[in-house]
Formats: sequence, structure tokens, C-alpha cells
Amino acid sequence: MTRLPFLIALIALGLAVAFAGEARAQDSKAVVQPPGVVGELGQTSPDALIASQLWLAEVYEREGQADAAIRAYESALLSILQFRGQGHPSMVAPMVSVARLTHDPATRTRWLTTALRIAASGWDAPVRRLSG
Repeated sequence: MTRLPFLIALIALGLAVAFAGEARAQDSKAVVQPPGVVGELGQTSPDALIASQLWLAEVYEREGQADAAIRAYESALLSILQFRGQGHPSMVAPMVSVARLTHDPATRTRWLTTALRIAASGWDAPVRRLSG
């Protein structure tokens, strides 16, 4: 019976350490996000998702992580294509950014040619939004 208080204290200490460790692990996974964006990639709306992807690409670019920036710009372009339609003018700036970060001259030329074609033609497909 004299060991019971020590056993209870040991169990309480173990639980406190376990929960404190879990809370720190959750804090370490936190990602700084642009203002007004909720969720890991801003899934509050298509516009917020695209803005979040572009913001993340710019962060990678500033940090000198060209490959990660290119992948983030490409994700934003796919979202623009899905939610705004093919050839939407908002595709031009990310395309130019990808071309600027790309080392292969042929790939750079393809990105710039497509961006110039969209910008010059004023091709603005109707805004198409998917719900849900």
C-alpha cells in the first residue's frame, strides 16, 4: 500500500510527458501560410488554393529551391486549368516563372512560347468553377 502513491505519480508523469510530446510534434508540423488561407493548401476555395500554391512556389523560389518551386508552380497551373479553364490569362505569370527557373533551353522555350501565345491572343476561356 505504501507504493500506491508512487505508482499513481509515475503514471501521471508518464501521461503528462506523452501528451506534451504529442503537442510539440503537432506544433513542429505547422506551416506558415499566407493571410486569409485556411488549411494545408488553402482548400477554402479554388481561388485560395491557387493563391496558396503560388505563394508556396514563391517561398521555394526565394529559398533557392528551384525544383520545389517548379513543382509548386506546376500544381498552381493545373489548378488554374481545372478551375478557370484552358488558356486563362492567370496562367501566364506562373508559366514565365517556370521558364525562368528551368535550365533546359528547349523546355524554357516551350513554356515561354505557350505563355506568349496565351498573353497575345487574349484567349480567355469562360470561367468554369467546380463545386465541392
